[in-house]
Amino acid sequence: MSHAELLERHPLLSNLDPHQLELVAAAGEVEHFEPGEEVVGEGRLGDALYLVLTGRVQVAKAGHPLATLEPGEFFGEMSMLEPAPRSATVTALEPAYLFRLPQVAVQGLITQEPEAAIALLVHIVKTLSERLRRANHTLSSVGELADWLAGSIV
Repeated sequence: MSHAELLERHPLLSNLDPHQLELVAAAGEVEHFEPGEEVVGEGRLGDALYLVLTGRVQVAKAGHPLATLEPGEFFGEMSMLEPAPRSATVTALEPAYLFRLPQVAVQGLITQEPEAAIALLVHIVKTLSERLRRANHTLSSVGELADWLAGSIV
């Protein structure tokens, strides 16, 4: 399968028309990572969004695994707004192809092709909302467990 086919199948890009997809594809690059290879490092400057095209990657903070991302998922979305230190390390778990979309390219897309940029950003916001909802649920569950444990000790 070609890189263009992988890009057009990624959920983040699936709503773009062929011209918009071509602009996005030209703005970034496909990178290959072997198992154990670091994609981005916690604390290092982040300046790009990554789309997982094939393979799986692990997200870890301070060496503790947080999530495993598979084809169709993405990371580095905070770097789309402004370059800032990465909040986690991402490492390939198996051979993986990732599409790297630099922050500068996203800014250019906003200017050149606002409809494509809006479609991209709306999908990212929806995904971030889902992630926040899951995190809130997890925190709520931890709070309930702590309350239960405190009540059972007394």
